[in-house]
Amino acid sequence: MLQIGRAGQMACSLCDHYVMGSSSYVIVLGLIGTIITALDIVRTVNFKIPRTSSRHRNVREVPINVERDLKLMTSILGIEHYTLIILGAITEYPILHMPWLLMQLCVIVVEVVIVFVRFFLDGLHVKHNEILQALFTVYNWLQVFCLFHRQARGEN
Repeated sequence: MLQIGRAGQMACSLCDHYVMGSSSYVIVLGLIGTIITALDIVRTVNFKIPRTSSRHRNVREVPINVERDLKLMTSILGIEHYTLIILGAITEYPILHMPWLLMQLCVIVVEVVIVFVRFFLDGLHVKHNEILQALFTVYNWLQVFCLFHRQARGEN
């Protein structure tokens, strides 16, 4: 219990830095996320689901229609979450950041689990673009969290 308190205290002290928790950064993040997700929805509706070259269709995989429908559902949730962080930054209503924060926290936790599983099964083979993407994901999460924290304390 004491360790959780220290981690929370450290995260909150990180938010005291003047760069963290910028409402303009969160608004731009929300706009970029909304635009990219909307374009992804248009591409998915037109049956152009991006596939990685390492995936090959076989009998045991999920049918392409189910994959497309799941992609559409998650993209629509993504637009909703990005819109909510924009509204939360504009209206200074911190609870609007919660869906995005929780979803991104789930993504971060799953990515950490995948890295550890890969490390123990295959050894550490990390690509530079994966590291950069992970750092941006954590940085964006911290920006939104710090804005949420400032708004919840009534500092903004």
